[in-house]
Amino acid sequence: MLDALAELATAPDVVTLQEVTVEHAQALLNRLRDLGYESVCSSDPDSGKPRYGNVIAARAEITLLDLTAHPFPYPQLAAHARVDTPDGSINVVTVHVPNGSGYGWEKIDTLDALKQLTLRLKGEPLVVTGDFNEPRYAMQDGQVVTWGQEKFGGRWEVEEGKWEDGNGIADEWGRWDKTVRWFFESPEESGIRNAFWDFAGRGTMEASHFSRSAPRWFDHVFISDDFRVDNCRYLHAFREEKYSDHSALLAVLRSGSGSK
Repeated sequence: MLDALAELATAPDVVTLQEVTVEHAQALLNRLRDLGYESVCSSDPDSGKPRYGNVIAARAEITLLDLTAHPFPYPQLAAHARVDTPDGSINVVTVHVPNGSGYGWEKIDTLDALKQLTLRLKGEPLVVTGDFNEPRYAMQDGQVVTWGQEKFGGRWEVEEGKWEDGNGIADEWGRWDKTVRWFFESPEESGIRNAFWDFAGRGTMEASHFSRSAPRWFDHVFISDDFRVDNCRYLHAFREEKYSDHSALLAVLRSGSGSK
């Protein structure tokens, strides 16, 4: 993965990585240092399963911030850092949202915790990245289709009633759908918007992952109004050449002052 990163024509100023295993974290941090990055990692050898976390790296001073005030079911799956730039510090948050088939309602609990963190940082420069395991790679009536919906009579609708996951936790499908939709359809409340949609047009989708050959649009960058998007594109070669099972996403952002 980092070899592919080093081959880019212009090295990114900030890099975020998800699902970095405990066993490989230190070697990856060392390699990032060799490439000119300071980096922080949320992997915790004492956290138990899942034994992986996230990395945030920058070509500037970077500080890992504490997330214990936010009820992430697996704190190692989220990271929040402050990165110093010539225009001031920015908040960078990256997350791996666990899949619903394996983790049930903990997936939505993770998104709820991320929502609370996003709201706490509202009004500050903020970039949120990661693998959201949502939406379901479809659009209907200008809205995303979530994994809280099923197809009825040719249309995607929110399922009625509750679902009990493998841990015996039951909750309403409506909560699932609403929680996911907040990130994609509530920019006024959240203070963040989808960077790829800003550049390519709202509702534009490119598959960044394939599950049992089915295309998925899971990988995202969200930005606060402190930034405008000069470019945003998926680097599918990262996936096609087997560096990862996900495509990379490259966003070129500028502050309101027009500097990178």
